[in-house]
Amino acid sequence: MHPLINKEMVQTIRDTGKTSARLPDRANILEKHGLPYDRPAENAIVTGCQILASLPRVLAALARILDRGGLSYTFLSEEYCCGNYLYRPVIAARDEEALAECRALSREFVLRTADIAQNFGARRLVIFCSPCYPVYKHALPDREVVFYPTAIREAMGRVPFHGRIDYYAGCYRLHKRISPEPMDLASTEEVFARMPGLEINRIGAPACCFKPDGIKHMVEHVSAPQMVHICTGCYGQARQHVPAEKRSEILMLPEFVERAMNLAGA
Repeated sequence: MHPLINKEMVQTIRDTGKTSARLPDRANILEKHGLPYDRPAENAIVTGCQILASLPRVLAALARILDRGGLSYTFLSEEYCCGNYLYRPVIAARDEEALAECRALSREFVLRTADIAQNFGARRLVIFCSPCYPVYKHALPDREVVFYPTAIREAMGRVPFHGRIDYYAGCYRLHKRISPEPMDLASTEEVFARMPGLEINRIGAPACCFKPDGIKHMVEHVSAPQMVHICTGCYGQARQHVPAEKRSEILMLPEFVERAMNLAGA
């Protein structure tokens, strides 16, 4: 194995599916929040190794939208990390040999998750974690892989919303270095297109929001009562850095769509 790749992390992922054995048990979290898992379904929701524990309420909002639309879905009690964190030192070193090995490891890991999903009859993987999406899409060209706004659009119907939001799509600069597969931003635009009356202030990302210039740009352009995100990393940065005087409620896309559905009586 290439010396830039963390061998211990690779073995931990192979043994547990997690980057760290200290991460909590997935089944316990799914049960606590009433999220259905390991059941026969057409769609398997891949949350990613970190998000289930950190944002279960957002996943619960997604589940309620899918329930309303009658989509067949299941969460999984067992997932394998896509290997995202293995890439960081490799990208910093610009080592193509190590990058190729990371991509091979990613395919090994995500194929394990895909096979678990297939055992429950899932014909499609619905990826919630934005760093996971391009990795899965590139590693599994023979499987049907979609970003989660696609499932929201299929389930939501038309949902009128008369108001204005800020929308920060994100930059995905790191994602582009990990995987050549482009990020799917079109599926979110398709969700917005099903919300007549919605006005959108689209905030660009000239720099990553984890960089000082990037977060400064994001914060300076916040102007609406609600700010909507599709990337959990950008969402976390907004919640941490958008000041209270902006009077902006920071929401992930499922939270916003569910709120709009409730208001519309959909």
